[in-house]
Amino acid sequence: MNLLNFLTFLFLFTFLSGCSTSQTMLEVLRPSEIVLPDHIQTIAVVDRSKPEKGFANFVEGLISGESIGQDRQGRENAVQGLISALARTPRFTVKSTALELTGSRTGAQMMPPLDWREIEDICRRYDAHAVAAIESYDTDMNTIFSSRQNQVKGKDSTVTVRTTFTATRNLRVNVGWRLYDPKTRVVLDETMISDMNEDRGFGDTQQAASNNLESAYNITRGLSAHIGEKYGRRIAPVWTAVSRIYYTTAKDAGKEPMEKADRYVKAGDWEEAANIWRALTEKRDQATAGRAAHNLALAAERNGNLPAALEWARKAYAKFGNKASQAYIRILEQRIADQARLNYQMKERT
Repeated sequence: MNLLNFLTFLFLFTFLSGCSTSQTMLEVLRPSEIVLPDHIQTIAVVDRSKPEKGFANFVEGLISGESIGQDRQGRENAVQGLISALARTPRFTVKSTALELTGSRTGAQMMPPLDWREIEDICRRYDAHAVAAIESYDTDMNTIFSSRQNQVKGKDSTVTVRTTFTATRNLRVNVGWRLYDPKTRVVLDETMISDMNEDRGFGDTQQAASNNLESAYNITRGLSAHIGEKYGRRIAPVWTAVSRIYYTTAKDAGKEPMEKADRYVKAGDWEEAANIWRALTEKRDQATAGRAAHNLALAAERNGNLPAALEWARKAYAKFGNKASQAYIRILEQRIADQARLNYQMKERT
């Protein structure tokens, strides 16, 4: 499900339901973007983005405003983000090598691929079938200042002009990746992943506004880890926590049973809650039946029965008129499409 669908789903629930909903979390196995050969079972992770020492690299750091050690810590966080993602996949085993190899002069461009003899040596040393490498790492940062004058009226009715400065900083992290398969001597994947952050600081002077920006060091670390996670999801099916919203109450005669079902949910007894919701779908109150049917869709999704979940969500929307279930239908349709891809990706491991 894309971000737009999720935000629509969340908005509809908030707008249509007020405080009559609650949130629960599910663990969902997401399919990878690319499919790796079956002979790859273990992946070794290395950092090959260490820039060569030299004056050009030093000058680039001065121009971009990077702090000492910022890029190195960022590279380490990108590696850890990838390892964290691969630790949540049933498809592969991940090996952290702590290898730090020299890459390009400034870190902005990928060098030619590593020699296959070196890749084979890494795989032998770490008992791996493939090598995932950071091949380039670069941060771009620029800060723009603006000012605004405001008239401030004092207690004695005097008017003074106060200038407020705004510092707007854009920070982008770019990480290049390669995935090497020594068995076929093929680079299975080569891609660049970027992420950015915009931050604003305010103050009475430009320096004060700049000082009120969040630490670029911390932002770089966070963006780098996120990029590592994204690359992990690109090459491997990864378990991911997702949020789902369900109804906790209803009006009139449906109020008490819906609240009772919610207590069962909070106690972890979804089966008893589902029994109550199923009975409510047979009542004449269409609004309550729609909410109960929606909740039954969620209960079925939790049990891994996606076709039943989709059937209940469609019934909630089409038969009972629960508008918020329309977005949930799209979520479940995407999950069913994802499941077909997952079955292929995990065919020899299920």
